Amino acid sequence: MHPAKLFNRIHRNDNYTHIGKQLSYKFHLEHKDRIIYVLFQGSNGFSDWLHNFMAIPSHMEPYEGCGWRVHKGFARVWRSGNDVIMRELTMLTKLFPDYEIIFGGFSHGAPLSMLAAQNWMHLTRERRKCVTFGSPRLAWGDAARRVLQAAMYHTNWVNRADIVTTVPLKSMGFNHIFEHLVNVRRIPFLSNLRVYKHHQIYGNPDIYPDNWESL
Repeated sequence: MHPAKLFNRIHRNDNYTHIGKQLSYKFHLEHKDRIIYVLFQGSNGFSDWLHNFMAIPSHMEPYEGCGWRVHKGFARVWRSGNDVIMRELTMLTKLFPDYEIIFGGFSHGAPLSMLAAQNWMHLTRERRKCVTFGSPRLAWGDAARRVLQAAMYHTNWVNRADIVTTVPLKSMGFNHIFEHLVNVRRIPFLSNLRVYKHHQIYGNPDIYPDNWESL
């Protein structure tokens, strides 16, 4: 699925299930291509924004012990319902055993999709694709980057004019595990005043490189 089409599929507010601490997810099956998409919604309400601002390193127990840390808010949301999602995904793979699994998310949902991919890797030892758009930084420190890089084939679409992708700050120890830049001309000062425009731009197919499938 082209990245712009996948973004629009994620961004549409239909069919999401909300569990735990407003952990919002949905499954989308592409039977023609034999793919199970596990998708996570962007910020939707006060609770999501509250967790977005919890930019404190948090241990990722119980998946890998205490050896790596991520953004506390996203870890908190994921832990509030991860068992449910993993259980439902396991049932889907039994119904469609030859289907590929792709995790995806936008904004607040992007780090959750990464944690989902890592959780799946921990449970099954299967490294799957994860495609994210406009993601805040999730990993804290080199250990977290190594764990997440090893857990998934990750494509992280970043608009350099999208301020959401710059938080939490690198100076706080947070980093993206990968960055794939879209082709958007940046006006350094004015772009920061047009947060909504630059954060919602990922549905435009013209901004993606021709070789997006090979990234």
